[in-house]
Amino acid sequence: MTDSRDIPATQRFAWILGLAGLLPFAAHAMFSWLSPPSELDGVLRSQAHYAASILTFLGALHWGVTLASPSIVDGAAVTRMLWSVIPSIFCWIVTLYPTDVSLPLLFAGLAVALVVDWLLYRAAPVPRWFLTLRTVLSAGALAAVGASWAAMAVRLAGAAR
Repeated sequence: MTDSRDIPATQRFAWILGLAGLLPFAAHAMFSWLSPPSELDGVLRSQAHYAASILTFLGALHWGVTLASPSIVDGAAVTRMLWSVIPSIFCWIVTLYPTDVSLPLLFAGLAVALVVDWLLYRAAPVPRWFLTLRTVLSAGALAAVGASWAAMAVRLAGAAR
């Protein structure tokens, strides 16, 4: 039986869906710079909520990988399952705060999740191309959240003058 993770069509579809998932990040970043000042807070809050939903998803992937593994009682599996819930708890708390607090924390959370993924997925039963996909998508998400964060800092500093 062929493992679907090794089928080029699965890889291609994962890339298509992943890159499409960057569109809201990019749109929020663009509108963070271009929207009228009266709309800026809503755009930034929306960016924060989208980043939180993606970060929560990234944690949940570890839960799924662990449950799909032949053995879910070894030390690595326990670590992956424990990690899998941390992003959602983090995001739940962080999104309670204003965007001047939540955006930088979500930026850091996305970066930490990528580092943790590189550490935990090395021994996990995931296809080799997956970490490349994760890295590219995380770079795009970090660039967009960083651009929104920068827009917030620049535009709010300009409005305070």
